[in-house]
Amino acid sequence: MTHIVCGVDIGADTLDARIGRDGAWRQMANTPEGRADLAAFCREHRVDLVAMEATGGYERAVFGALWAEGVPATVVNPRAVRRFADGMGVLEKTDRIDCGMIAWYAATKGLRPTPPATATQVRLTALVVRLRQLTALKVGQANQARLVTEPEVLASFTPSWRPSRRRSGCWKPTSPRPSPWTPSGRPSTDASARSRAWPTARSPI
Repeated sequence: MTHIVCGVDIGADTLDARIGRDGAWRQMANTPEGRADLAAFCREHRVDLVAMEATGGYERAVFGALWAEGVPATVVNPRAVRRFADGMGVLEKTDRIDCGMIAWYAATKGLRPTPPATATQVRLTALVVRLRQLTALKVGQANQARLVTEPEVLASFTPSWRPSRRRSGCWKPTSPRPSPWTPSGRPSTDASARSRAWPTARSPI
């Protein structure tokens, strides 16, 4: 049985859709109305699958809208599509060519629809992404602080650590860090004061 695949090239403002490698083509606005037009276009051509590239988040609204309209869809890796195009000797790139290439790739690979994630999966994914962001921020800030010797600049790092502890539910008020400087402006000879005032990259947040 021949499966009809529609490839969609997603831009910030437009959607280019093509049936198969070089079939019917249409361009719609990347708006709620345009996504509804895309679903109607797919139903008109009895499409079995809509394939689109992951485009840094722009594909989410299109993917969700198609499934809400009862049109099966899947998201493909843009690098895989580009390698496929190179292997087929297609070097030219335009929106119209790209959406046809996506459809050709999906049909050749025999891709199947990918149902949308549940609300719980979406929530967990968002939490994991945010955790990675906060972890990277913590490590980056701690590494930067290790190179700072000016007290006023060093103090500016502290607020960026404390909120993350408060949000995670494990933050507890702490006493102010001891100053690593004497009243005369010279570095303190108290090694413990310096170590507590200047956190290292391994210091807990």
